[in-house]
Amino acid sequence: MNLSIFEKIKIFFYLLFNNVRTVYILTPKNFYYYLPFFFRKIRFYGITIKSKKSRPSLFLKKYLYKSTELDRINIKKRKSSYEIQSSLIDTNLDKNYLSNEISINHTFHYPKNFIYFHYKRSLFENLLKWDLNTMCRFLEILSNKYENILFSSEINDQNKNKFFSNRFNTFDFINNKKIDLNKKNIFFLKDIDGSDLFDAVKKSSKIISPEGIITHMGYYLNKPLLALMHFNLHKRQDFISQIISCKEWFPPTNYDFIVLKKNFDKSIQKILKRI
Repeated sequence: MNLSIFEKIKIFFYLLFNNVRTVYILTPKNFYYYLPFFFRKIRFYGITIKSKKSRPSLFLKKYLYKSTELDRINIKKRKSSYEIQSSLIDTNLDKNYLSNEISINHTFHYPKNFIYFHYKRSLFENLLKWDLNTMCRFLEILSNKYENILFSSEINDQNKNKFFSNRFNTFDFINNKKIDLNKKNIFFLKDIDGSDLFDAVKKSSKIISPEGIITHMGYYLNKPLLALMHFNLHKRQDFISQIISCKEWFPPTNYDFIVLKKNFDKSIQKILKRI
């Protein structure tokens, strides 16, 4: 994204001394648009920007082998950045496979309607400073509004997995074992991954998760979802920039997001109003 002078020089000399045939410019920074002018034998594919100050210039644009436009003027009408990138490289996601049955080996039976939530340490613990007891409170509040809450955590964080397993009803996907601790409607999906994770997202009624692989799968499966984010916002323009960035990747369809605060009560109120 933001390259230092050293990084720009490194890229320039890499192209100069290596047999590069094709380059894809997916990050529309001005520096990249000058490269096709200097390296005429390389095919440069690039995403260009249509805005009040479009880039690159018409002069530089003619040196691109192929380009596709990202419209920042009519955001609501344009395609998602994923679709724009796909058209640039002449590939399209075959969405037929999303509706096909996938192979699963577990014996867990999902409830008919459930909210899928994912715990991500980097957001809740590192940025928001919410401890695990606070996360339990968060899940309890969600369960008061919705019939069933199913949630997962990162599979490599065994300390968190052990904590959640000791607090909530659990299905262990590695051992294919169900553990009932109480009659609450909160279920922890321990060590869920791969096709099992995809299957859970596919069967969910709604997704509440930090931005990442869960929200991306939900978007392509056309699930109503609320992405949870946290930014260090110092002024209003910072927030507007983040909104534009998110809407460029996921135009307003099933995708929605909110920016969480460190204050738990304020954040939970924002979430409850949006789900």
